[in-house]
Amino acid sequence: MRPLSEAPYLDLFDPDFQTNPDPYVAALRKESSVLRTPIGASVIDKAGVHELLRERSLHSSLLHLLRLQGVNDGPLYDLAAASLLGLEGDDHTRLRRLVSRSFTPRAADGHREFMRQLVRELTAAFSGRGECEFMSEFADHYPVQVIAHLMGVPRKDHGLFAKWGDALTHLLSLELFQYRAEVEAAQSQMSEYLTGLVADRRKNPRDDLVTELITARDGSDRLNDSELLSLLGGLLFAGYDTTRNQLAVAMTIFAEHHDHWEALAHDPGLAPKAVDEIMRFAGVVSVVPRVTTTDLEVGEWLIPAGTLVSLSLVAANHDPAVYDDPDGFDPTAEHESHVSFGGGAHHCLGANLARAEMQEALPLLAAAMPAVTVAEPPEWRSPLGGIAGPLRLRLSFTPTPGGGTAAEATHP
Repeated sequence: MRPLSEAPYLDLFDPDFQTNPDPYVAALRKESSVLRTPIGASVIDKAGVHELLRERSLHSSLLHLLRLQGVNDGPLYDLAAASLLGLEGDDHTRLRRLVSRSFTPRAADGHREFMRQLVRELTAAFSGRGECEFMSEFADHYPVQVIAHLMGVPRKDHGLFAKWGDALTHLLSLELFQYRAEVEAAQSQMSEYLTGLVADRRKNPRDDLVTELITARDGSDRLNDSELLSLLGGLLFAGYDTTRNQLAVAMTIFAEHHDHWEALAHDPGLAPKAVDEIMRFAGVVSVVPRVTTTDLEVGEWLIPAGTLVSLSLVAANHDPAVYDDPDGFDPTAEHESHVSFGGGAHHCLGANLARAEMQEALPLLAAAMPAVTVAEPPEWRSPLGGIAGPLRLRLSFTPTPGGGTAAEATHP
């Protein structure tokens, strides 16, 4: 075994790396699949990332990163500690078992018609103009309204959830210290709202996710109020920002691949493969950070206990040892599955919902926005923000009065 201190060095904070990481990763792949970084280690090969996502001695780094940024206690810390992202071992297994049936493919399929209606409503507001600012006119509304719909939140309150989601996404970043007051205010307001929502559903059950989780059982085991609030809050901060940015990134990619965009408009049945290729090619969550709880052997390297290990999803999804054309975009090709939803115990609980949202949205967007192009260079989020994506994305396209009509198809 070789010590991590001898591994090739990758400076994650180098501005040149943050602007264009691909050449750095490509060069270092030739030396090692395990790299030393300023904050620990990074693993960049598909096989290694896939295996370590399932490694039980690697724990979520969420609480570790909060403590590094000065959040050691209080409501914000408690929210994270009680979340699926923060729990480990038996506590995590118990909570996941109680809620998993609410996030199956079948459960997500039950909301597809609402998703289609919402996409049509949102695109109708701009499809006839031939241009839009995609974030403020579509992406900022679609995923959060789907989540609010699942929870049974009144339409008039959907804007509150968007505001809270914008703030809470900083929980997953290295910029929390800059936005702590904003995040804490959002957490307090959201918790107060959800407490009232849970209390109402206990008295007046409805056909929604909150009622479903209140009544979820495993034998005599049930979720308590703290677990309910943390789970619902976690769904908002983990599910809203990722999906809206993944849709935006998808638009920038299809703006350069009009043949695939046109095909999607005419055949929505292509959507499942298109979504998976978008997530492989340009997943907005580039890294899954983990912390070693024991000394860990990875290939020829010994990673000490207590090390922050960055599992590079983007590098794994572009591993030339696995993909014939790792840097090419082809949603018609057969690819090995990507790792953009993570894996193991912490595999993304909302993966089926996110897939359904994108599978329903993209064909309708393609029909409503033919020949889409990026009208001006977008301003991108900070690389330290945890989730990639544009702050603004102005698009031009051929106007389609009435919003266009995608061919009907049943998605698998």
